[in-house]
Amino acid sequence: MIEVAIKLKDLILDILYPRFCVGCKEEGMYLCKECYFLLPEAEFACPVCNAAQFFGERHKNCKVKNNPDGCVSFWSYEGLARQLVLKAKYKSLIDVFKELTDYGLLEIEKDSHRFSKFTDFLFDEKTVISYVPLYFKKEEERGFNQSKVIAEHLGKRTKKEVVSLLKREKNIKSQTKLDSKKERFSNVKNAFSFISEKRAGQVVLIDDVLTSTATIKEFTKILKQNRVKKVWILTFAKTI
Repeated sequence: MIEVAIKLKDLILDILYPRFCVGCKEEGMYLCKECYFLLPEAEFACPVCNAAQFFGERHKNCKVKNNPDGCVSFWSYEGLARQLVLKAKYKSLIDVFKELTDYGLLEIEKDSHRFSKFTDFLFDEKTVISYVPLYFKKEEERGFNQSKVIAEHLGKRTKKEVVSLLKREKNIKSQTKLDSKKERFSNVKNAFSFISEKRAGQVVLIDDVLTSTATIKEFTKILKQNRVKKVWILTFAKTI
């Protein structure tokens, strides 16, 4: 009964607010299958030193303690990828993030070797999915947390458990507006705390856009200080 109601709601919304591709303006999806191939692929890098790393793993000689074990992004934050994320965030179009999640899974299928270390981690029975929290006032204003939407849709598609593990204690400046590494680390310091909803041994942490290694290092530090042994970061897009 609930599924029927959801489908009916989606049908009404599609009639009242039809979807148009941000690339070619074709009706039906926010990103059509042809324009999907125009999304700029992101290169993988070590989440600690940000130097190139084919599988997205942390380099063996990079500092282990409290740092991410790996980080992958599907696309570079430019062109259609940037247009889609901004459109979804500021026009409250949750389904854009669901479409992008499905395209992200298609990326994994297309490039299974490059994503193999990440998928091995994701489908490990000890791994759960979590997400980066929004400041509560911003979430109330927007009506949703895009990272949570992505995490829940990914969890549904992969049949993995999704849990809330982090809380945002204060609003912070956008990392893209800060010039120095020191400013970025200072900006996120003490901005997040741990929620002991569930003990998790391994976590795939979801965010929409990766803008700074300082941010993902802060998230991971909090998780690993609370008995999480391994953390991989997954984002739609990256600016770095």
